[in-house]
Amino acid sequence: MSPWNTWVSCEEYDGGQCWQVDAVNERAEKTELGGKGGRFESTAVDNRNPMNPVFWTTEDHEEGALRRFLASGNDWDALHSDGETTFLKINDDNTFEWTDDEDEGRKSANEHFPNSEGIQFHEGKLYFMAKKIRTMFVLDVDSMTYTKETTGKKFYGEGSFESQPDQNLFGPTRKYLYFTEDGGTQAGVHARYDKDSTYFTMFEAKTDDDDETVGIALSPDHRKFYAGIQDRGVIFEFRRIDGLPFE
Repeated sequence: MSPWNTWVSCEEYDGGQCWQVDAVNERAEKTELGGKGGRFESTAVDNRNPMNPVFWTTEDHEEGALRRFLASGNDWDALHSDGETTFLKINDDNTFEWTDDEDEGRKSANEHFPNSEGIQFHEGKLYFMAKKIRTMFVLDVDSMTYTKETTGKKFYGEGSFESQPDQNLFGPTRKYLYFTEDGGTQAGVHARYDKDSTYFTMFEAKTDDDDETVGIALSPDHRKFYAGIQDRGVIFEFRRIDGLPFE
């Protein structure tokens, strides 16, 4: 969701675009986030400077450059006006930079973070998934440094997180980061505990063929957790046994 309460919807196919959707006024318009087009997956925004919010867009492709769009203004037109578009370039010394050379950005994606998926921003850090290599990157956008970790490597309890990380969602307290899973016959929803970076399974869906979990979301009171199974077309609603909200 944008800082001004509209949705940004990504098209995940060759030549796809990113659209801004205003559900209240029933309008949708292609944004500047997608450039010439691509297999776009997800967006995140840093609104610490309201007059120049920063948007990031991932692209689910082996050479899917991670785009950074510096907008001008803080309303509907900000995503439909000329802003500054740059691309993530990962360096070998745990630093990164933003380049205006799209080819350079695609080369960096191919070498370091192919097929990027879900992306979130929180307290100066950008979290995104490179699903093919099962890796989560954490970019400190202020210090221009990064860390990375294998998703599910430090696993606790029953279940498993053996397939590819896909979408992700911070809980309201930011104590947990929730993940969907792409692939396998037991795709599930998993969570990462922020304090010690351990992972655990919330649920697994057993299917006959490879499938993926999608569409994780929380109700406004945080007491209901939603997730879907893509190919089966099933949506689940979960509640805690103790009745408390999800964290």
